[in-house]
Formats: sequence, structure tokens, C-alpha cells
Amino acid sequence: MSGSQSPEQPKSDPALPEAMRLALANAPASDCTHGFPRAWWRHLGASGLLGVGFDSDGGAPVADSALVSALAGIVARESASLGLGMAWMMHQMLARFVLSPNLRSDRHRALLQSMAVGDTLLALAISEPGTGAHPKHLSCRAVRDGDDWLLDGHKAFVSNGPAADAIIVLAVSGEKEGRKRFDAFVIEANTPGLTRELDDKVRGLAPLGHCGLRLVGCRVPESQRLGEPGQAFDTIARPLRAIEDALLLGPMLGAMQAELDTLARWFRHAARTPALTRELGGLQLELDALSPVARHAAQHLDQHGPDEALAAFNLGARRLFDRWQGACESFAAALDDHEPALLTLARDLRLVQGIARSIAESRQFQAGETLLESTTTHENTAPSPL
Repeated sequence: MSGSQSPEQPKSDPALPEAMRLALANAPASDCTHGFPRAWWRHLGASGLLGVGFDSDGGAPVADSALVSALAGIVARESASLGLGMAWMMHQMLARFVLSPNLRSDRHRALLQSMAVGDTLLALAISEPGTGAHPKHLSCRAVRDGDDWLLDGHKAFVSNGPAADAIIVLAVSGEKEGRKRFDAFVIEANTPGLTRELDDKVRGLAPLGHCGLRLVGCRVPESQRLGEPGQAFDTIARPLRAIEDALLLGPMLGAMQAELDTLARWFRHAARTPALTRELGGLQLELDALSPVARHAAQHLDQHGPDEALAAFNLGARRLFDRWQGACESFAAALDDHEPALLTLARDLRLVQGIARSIAESRQFQAGETLLESTTTHENTAPSPL
């Protein structure tokens, strides 16, 4: 996998989960109603838990992808916030799979070090209004101007964009044999010509937040360009969907466990029947069975990269998660009361499960066609294990 894995495989530190739980227990309040909780974030940085999934000082990361996914799940569960779990996961993902493999200057290394201690939040801008992230339709452009680049265009749905201190922006930088070439640039949020446009269409996942970007003559030094010239779509944008989907299973599991934790607290102070207790236990057992699914996806990511097998596996896993969530919501609906935390968790999980729904449906259709077109009982229908 070119440009999307660290050259040295990370290890798995078994002490990190307990360290994360301890840090979260001693952290400042993570109130997300007034923006990103910087004090909470810097506490995790001071505890050494923001740089575990990437190389910030020349050594190998201390957490492999499976552990990064699991730690993000701990954040989501302990904070009862899918948004915080995703923020931590995306922080690791952007540093390890986007920034680290494409370093070109001391400024990039300094950015990684700043991210590791919690001083810098990074976001990634690929999609554009009305076109999504399809390379044929992307139009944000970067034009060379001496030792700098001038960027003009419009970006949409930038996760964590409102709070980001720096944003990696993908832009069309040329054309070769009729195909667009793309480069990615690290742009500081206060750069002249860069304006953030708040987007309230995506409601939920606090404190992530989403925004659009308007770039008008935004001047960026050549030293802030990432990776090999013209290759950014193939090395950054294209593999990112499978990478994100694999790592995201961890915080989703954590948020789902937080739902069960909330239900259990409710039941401790309410009348319950053996049938309700069995149903709650059944949901827990099913969730326990989904945990190896998330771990397997992350392990495959480290071993084989974001290949087609992982993309297909991620979609199958999402369907299992979606069914569990439906069962949990049906169970909770029978209660006489609705905890606000439970409603928020369910809303955020449904929001995440709806991401790239059209892509998922297209792949499901292809899988169905393959099954139907098989001429013998076993032809092309045997599952291919990851």
C-alpha cells in the first residue's frame, strides 16, 4: 500500500487500555456544548495518549491499528460520546495514514509532535459541495506561483473543521493524459484567503462539528505540500474510506456499550422482569461477539492495507452493527423513560451508520449479482476470509 502505512509496523502495548481509563477518570470535564474541549484534550496529551498510534519522534508507534480502534472504543464508552471517540480515532488516523507517510519538511514533523501533546488539531478536506469526493468532479485547484501555491475552491463536510488548527486540503494541481492530478497541502487555519463556513446540516457527533471551506487566493508554501507530486488522490483520498471504516468499528462498539451501560443504570432503579433482564443480557452477548469483528478489521488493515477484501468486510460488519443497534433501540423504546444520553448515543450511531450509504448499497448489489450469476452451487459464493 503506497503512502498509507507507516514503514515500521507498530506494536501493541497491553498497558494502554488501563492507562486510557485512568486518564479519562482524572480528566477535566468534557462538556462539548461550547465547542471542542481543549483542556480535556490536552490532558490526554499530557498523559501520553494522543501520540500512541503514530510516529512523532522517530520511533515506532506504541499502538497498532487494533489497539487504536480499541482505545477509541474506551474513549467513546467512558465519555458516553461517539463524537469524542471518533475525534481521538481520527486524530490517530490522520497522523499515521495521511501525514506520517507523506512528510516532506521539518514543519510536518513539528506538526506531528504538536499533535502528540494536544496543541494542534488536524482536519482533512477532500469532499466538495454537490460532488462528494469523486476525482472526476473535484474542482478545488492549486496553481504554482514561484515557491508557493495558490489555492482556490470550495470544500464541504470537513470533520472537526470548526476546531482545527491546521487542515490538509486536497486540490487539483495539474493534468496528465486527460486525468486530473492531485496534491495535498497542510494549511494553517489562520492563513489569509481561507474562510470556514459553518455547516449545520450534520447535527450530532459533538464535539467534532463540520464545516465548509472557502479558499480564495490562499497562498501555501511548497514546503507544506505532502507526498509525491500529483499522487495525493491515490495515496491519501482513495484508501481512506476503507481505513476509516475499519478503525471506526472500535468507537462504534464503545458507544454501543455505553448505551447498554445507560440501560443497566436505568434498570437498577426501576422494576424489571426476568424477560427484560434476559433481553438485556442477550444484547450484551451479541455485542461481545461483535468485538472480534472490529479487531479483525483493524488487524487486516495493518497486515494487508485498505484492500478490496477489507472494504467488503467493513460493509458486512456495518450491517451487523446496524442490526444490533435496531434491536437495542427497540428494547429501549419499551421503557417508560428515555435517558437523554441514550437518545444522543442512538442518534450519533445512526448518523455514522448512514455515511456512504449509496456506496454500501452499490457493493451489496454487486455481491448479490455475483451470487445470482453463479452457475454451480459453490462457484464464486464461498466466502474469502480476510
